[in-house]
Amino acid sequence: MEFEDRFSKQALQKVPMSERPIESAKDAVFESGCRDPLIESKNPRMNAAFVVLARNSEIDGVVSSMKSLERHFNQWFNYPWIFLNNERFSQEFKKKVAQVSSGPVRFGTVPEARWNFEEQQTNPVLFKEAIESQGDREIMYGNTGSYHNMCRFYSGYFFKHPLVRKLDWYWRVEPDVDFYCDLTYDPFLEMQMQGKKYGFTVAIKELVNTVPNLFRYTNAFIKKHDVPLSDAWEFFVDRFDVYKGQNSEHYKSITNIRDFWKKLEERVPMYHALQTAGEDAARVDQHSLNRLVDHSNKRGLHTVNKDRFDGTEYNMCHFWSNFEIARTDLFTSEQYQQYFDYLESSQGFFIERWGDAPVHSLGAGMFLNLSEIHYFRDIGYKHSTLGHCPKNSPHQLPYKPGSRYKNVYHEDDERNLANYDRPVSDGGVGVGCRCKCPADHAEIENSGGSCVALWAKLTADEREPRATLDLDAIEARALEMYEQYLEQHDNDGSKWKLSTADREELEKLGSL
Repeated sequence: MEFEDRFSKQALQKVPMSERPIESAKDAVFESGCRDPLIESKNPRMNAAFVVLARNSEIDGVVSSMKSLERHFNQWFNYPWIFLNNERFSQEFKKKVAQVSSGPVRFGTVPEARWNFEEQQTNPVLFKEAIESQGDREIMYGNTGSYHNMCRFYSGYFFKHPLVRKLDWYWRVEPDVDFYCDLTYDPFLEMQMQGKKYGFTVAIKELVNTVPNLFRYTNAFIKKHDVPLSDAWEFFVDRFDVYKGQNSEHYKSITNIRDFWKKLEERVPMYHALQTAGEDAARVDQHSLNRLVDHSNKRGLHTVNKDRFDGTEYNMCHFWSNFEIARTDLFTSEQYQQYFDYLESSQGFFIERWGDAPVHSLGAGMFLNLSEIHYFRDIGYKHSTLGHCPKNSPHQLPYKPGSRYKNVYHEDDERNLANYDRPVSDGGVGVGCRCKCPADHAEIENSGGSCVALWAKLTADEREPRATLDLDAIEARALEMYEQYLEQHDNDGSKWKLSTADREELEKLGSL
């Protein structure tokens, strides 16, 4: 099976992503299975913390998330917790989180200027109409002003808060999230040693109607500042500019080589029909005529495309930023802040419903290489209805509580957690450490909206960068191949296909 075919819809239905290894020189899990956290915890701590943005009313959800993360990770490593709110935290909130944390707890208030839009004061009618319009159009969370405030804050000001700015690393945690696996190493330390700057555990497609013009403004920023794009940008865009030739317009919807060969096989018989009809109509085979008639009948169909810029189109993939482990200087850098300021000036954070997830993701795509981004495939995680929970590696170790663990769960719950899922056998695809997946778990890796298959394809060692192809040379030679086939098959081209050898010859011939 050719490399591209491994990631086709049909191939993914036969072997889902959760049953495939994802490992390459660019990215792989830091540990498949368990380490001894009592040994790992002797390493020096990084300048890092968990960061939670929450209201006082969300205390139950915050404590639930803390219990899960303390039990599965922080009981051994004791990193601090930072809590941010656009209002002052209540004494009840402070007391309850302190009862759970094995590390220090800190509290910060978000200044009004960092939370509210300037337009909420200077042009409240515009702001209100923009929010209400999104509600009328049923855009998810679009009619909630505080949601726009939150997304804007996370996109541009979160990293500048005095409590966060002094960190080298942060781990973002939301209320009401669940963790399913033990993390027995320090992810901040591993990312530092491996040269990673951004880590995710869920990658999915964004809702199109929430970001109708985000990619337009992002491309304008790239042009204005002459941003040199690296290989990470390919995770967020479909490329349509890899075929150069007089007929390239007919291939503008093609984004991978497998579909290119299919399109070429459809068009070559039409070229043959057009070329030979004027010379000797009797030489036109029926298959070529059928192709030409089919094409003519479809010419009036209208296809609606998303905005395309310089041969690229936003594919809607993004890292789900309700979980992210990252370097703060990625987002406090001058280049990212220029990007945020450019987006801010467009008013898209309230006129549209730009989430911080696509903004963070496009920023990472512009300013990082693929090798600087890490997929925490070994971390089981769920937010809302979407979750990832890996199978357990064969390499398990007995659970040992940390010295500062506050036993946040009832003993019956602890016994249930200790009864973790059966590890896969040697040779199976399992990377987790003592994972306990819910009985009703639906793996997001296998969802049609997941972008993990694209991540696996782009980071694979076997993948070769796509070269620009000379379409004129390829079509001319493919036409010769088709005509040779007709001579050998009594002018019947109905079963003509490009062989593997044909494709290799054409790709070599057409490389620019």
